[in-house]
Amino acid sequence: MAQPMKLCFSQDVMETSPRKLEILGARRVLADGRGFRYALAAAGGVPAGKLSMAKVAVPQHMGLDAPAAAVGERVLCLSLGAAPAAENDYEDGYLQVAAATGQGHQYRILSNSAAAASGRMVLTLAEPLRAALDDTTKVRLTASPWRGVAPSDQEENLPAGVAPCDVPGGHHFWSQTSGPALCLAADASAPGTMLVPAATAGALAGAGSPAAQDKPVVAVAWAAAGVAGQFRPCCLTMD
Repeated sequence: MAQPMKLCFSQDVMETSPRKLEILGARRVLADGRGFRYALAAAGGVPAGKLSMAKVAVPQHMGLDAPAAAVGERVLCLSLGAAPAAENDYEDGYLQVAAATGQGHQYRILSNSAAAASGRMVLTLAEPLRAALDDTTKVRLTASPWRGVAPSDQEENLPAGVAPCDVPGGHHFWSQTSGPALCLAADASAPGTMLVPAATAGALAGAGSPAAQDKPVVAVAWAAAGVAGQFRPCCLTMD
């Protein structure tokens, strides 16, 4: 069953927590219109004002054979490919039915057991299956985009927001995804310029160059021209 958007939260937007206090990806909007998503920083942490990016998927956890399961079931046992998974690596992520029986459906994951490479994982869903699975079904395990985020020079990945404060590694925080923000600049883009992830990890650059044309727009430059290496005002547009 889908859950409504929360209005009350256990963690302030300028706090970090080693304990998970909200669902990863939970959206929060402040009175001034700024929007945030609840995220978990990777081991290296995320400095204030830097853009973080989502992790890429584990290739060996794609295209898995699904077990036979009936409508309404919530606990599945999957055989992984040749890569292990730690306990709750996929908490708040998704089981996505990619092909054959039951295809097109996505289910949020409540928890998963640890599993060795090519081992068996017990997966508990937050919602019951809406369509049956059988031995023809192919599924994918996809982590939450807000789990293990980090500044990255792989600028074609999915942007996950800008940290409003310094976030230690392994801490949960509110990652800003919309509204006025202070962000690291990679160039001198003028106000009104669309901004995209830069080759400099955590920074934003103007979208006008040919090299930037295949990157997602994450913000609009605002108020003043940027200075490379300094932090500038921008209006985030990820949500």
